[in-house]
Amino acid sequence: MKFSFQTCVIVLFASLIGVASCKKLDDEPDRGEAALISRLYISFQNYQPNSSSIKNLFIVDPADTNNLDNIYQYLSPAKGGGPVIFDPNAKSIFQASEGSVAQDTFIQRIALDDIYGIPGSASGIGYTGFANVRGLAYYTYAQQNGTSGSTVTNFLLAVTGRNMLYAVSRPEGKGGSTGGSKIIDKQISLGNINPSSLTLLQGNPDDKNDKWLLVGFNDEGTDKRSGFAVYKQLKNELINRVADTIVNSNTFSPAMKVYVNGKTGLGAVSYAPNKQLLAVTAGSEVLFFKNPDALFSGSTEQNVSPDYVIGGSNTGLKQIGGVAIDDRTKNGQFFYVSDSENGKVVRFKLTDQGNATPDITKNYGNLLPNYIFLDAREKPEF
Repeated sequence: MKFSFQTCVIVLFASLIGVASCKKLDDEPDRGEAALISRLYISFQNYQPNSSSIKNLFIVDPADTNNLDNIYQYLSPAKGGGPVIFDPNAKSIFQASEGSVAQDTFIQRIALDDIYGIPGSASGIGYTGFANVRGLAYYTYAQQNGTSGSTVTNFLLAVTGRNMLYAVSRPEGKGGSTGGSKIIDKQISLGNINPSSLTLLQGNPDDKNDKWLLVGFNDEGTDKRSGFAVYKQLKNELINRVADTIVNSNTFSPAMKVYVNGKTGLGAVSYAPNKQLLAVTAGSEVLFFKNPDALFSGSTEQNVSPDYVIGGSNTGLKQIGGVAIDDRTKNGQFFYVSDSENGKVVRFKLTDQGNATPDITKNYGNLLPNYIFLDAREKPEF
């Protein structure tokens, strides 16, 4: 049987349309509704020099279905995966090194196709102070320019075990850099605060640019207490005081401290303003605090206890590396926990408390999941 050239073109065109139409955006409904985003980033602390067999960054997409099996595996240059975040404004994943596995002074910036969730090439942002990163955050400052729109300045923030906070402006353009004054905009001493985590609170309700910095800590003072320090002058320090590169702890001091009663070894945090929750890891437990915006809005020291705790034999948790809450107003139903000792990630329902049994458990064998981050959006803007 013979086919004309025109017939072949038509058949080929129809085939290409059929192939393209098979690709949906994540868990997009078939009714033409906006795609939902639920991507769990898992940073593994495993590292083996000169080996491409160990993938140290997994993306579970989607993470809110009946399993955690849809995984994209990625080999990041990080020498043992540490803190990891994603920001849709940057269209980038930022992953630091774990710190104890190998000496690494780079934070990796990994470009991401936000529609399909596929990571691209990685480039390192290098600085000697990045040897022991304990937490990452992404701060966006938008300045209105009359009626012509706004100018946006982005900062990558990192706290380290050297009691320092570093700020890198426009980090998307600084990959492949090796450090120095051209890389670091601010080096801020945190004094006797030994950071264990970092997150940004909503902050000033009258100014969306005025975010508050929440830094977790352990072993503070002679009593070796654990808790959180709240800094309310981040905008002023990054935007208004641009001339000062090196800032001492007397200039950048906490507005308040909150000490956690009877708990030590605080680790990674997850802040969920829509759910009005803050979760922090503590050994084999996850501590939950309700209404964190009110809790951290004061100006004096406080001693508090968690509103409730996830922990116990039924949870199966031994040494927690990270926690992530699904903060979507309508679709957020779960939170996720990584266990670096047992090599697994588990999912709980947000209604769970106490000695609860996980909704789903995903084992990774010899891989050790460390920090995790959940990108959950109900109306993504591609």
